[in-house]
Amino acid sequence: MQNSMIYRLWVDIVFFTLFGLWFLCYPIGFAKNYNHTGSVHINNEGGEFQLYRNGQPFDIKGAAGISHFNDLGTNGGNTIRVYDTLNLLAVLNEAEKNNLAVIVDIPLPKYTEKYSYYKDQEMNNVRKAKVRHLVRRFRNHPALLFWNLGNELYYPFKLFPNEFINAYNELIDIIHTEDPDHLVGTTVIPSNSKVMAIAWNSPKLDVLGFNLFGGIDKIRPYIFMNSIISGSFPFYISEWGFDGYWNTSTTKWGASIEPTSTKKNEQLRDRYVNHVINAGDNCLGNLVFYWGQKHECTYTWFNMYAEEGKKTEMVATMNDLWKGRNEKQPDIGLEYMLVDGLGAPSSILLSPGTLTKAELKLNKNHKEGLVVRWELYPDHCNLEGVGKEINKPKKVTNEINS
Repeated sequence: MQNSMIYRLWVDIVFFTLFGLWFLCYPIGFAKNYNHTGSVHINNEGGEFQLYRNGQPFDIKGAAGISHFNDLGTNGGNTIRVYDTLNLLAVLNEAEKNNLAVIVDIPLPKYTEKYSYYKDQEMNNVRKAKVRHLVRRFRNHPALLFWNLGNELYYPFKLFPNEFINAYNELIDIIHTEDPDHLVGTTVIPSNSKVMAIAWNSPKLDVLGFNLFGGIDKIRPYIFMNSIISGSFPFYISEWGFDGYWNTSTTKWGASIEPTSTKKNEQLRDRYVNHVINAGDNCLGNLVFYWGQKHECTYTWFNMYAEEGKKTEMVATMNDLWKGRNEKQPDIGLEYMLVDGLGAPSSILLSPGTLTKAELKLNKNHKEGLVVRWELYPDHCNLEGVGKEINKPKKVTNEINS
């Protein structure tokens, strides 16, 4: 055990020594030459990075999602990030029609130490062929902004490249070769070790995206620390929003408690004004999460839109923020929901066959126009594992009398 600890200590010393020498020689962590002439490129202008699109400065301002492109444009957004390549031609065409640029995720299998898809060279070759075909097909589409190679990949902290890193770098090279007009990036949950590992082993990446929710108030000190460790580099906030289910309090059995729409609105406004737009000179822009409708923990947690396409209060909030207005819009004023006078933090337990009373508490009076619809669903939040998405559970019927 002691010999193993000494060995790991020496590995760390060697790693940081080599990294320090590399840092002194190359003060910018990722691709060294940012002064490109491609249709989309990044310029290093006196130590600050600026994204250019078709010869004009371009600041990313938009959302991650897959629908309501017209609303995104009219509300002040200019970019949409999509998480896969399904129906990509239709997505790009719709984005072009609404004057939106598109960041296209290329999904990759998650890397783990225990089992790696990247040890199989035949699978790697198939993956490379698919990526090459994809890039060749869409590289000339006018709506394309750049390629995002993998989302939250758990990039390993390694001194020397392993099978994942080698395969990943081959994909970067393929995209750059096939499409020199567009950038290649990736998105990570921020950590100093991930940024340092990527800077060390995948220096040809052009840009990093950070997925940030509850920890967004730490973005400036985090970027400052990374600039010391890995050199100055361009980044954008690839996801941001109100608290996710991993940030909130839970019931005694571990189910996350969803904030009200009023609380979500407060967090959106505060985080945009105080953190997102002040993320630093090297920040290329930001994307709010989630522009559309999806089930993750609940089917209302992240969504800017209801299932039937109706806008939530958050759409009006983002409209104001994107257009530079910081005036609080009128909202429903939902404070919380009670069951027999108790809120979710009370970890409410009900006996079968009993009659119970649910009620909404609002902080304002509504004389007309307010419609309340109650629906009851089994809880799946966190019970299937953090981050695992499932289909919307089946609604419980015949249990509500309004």
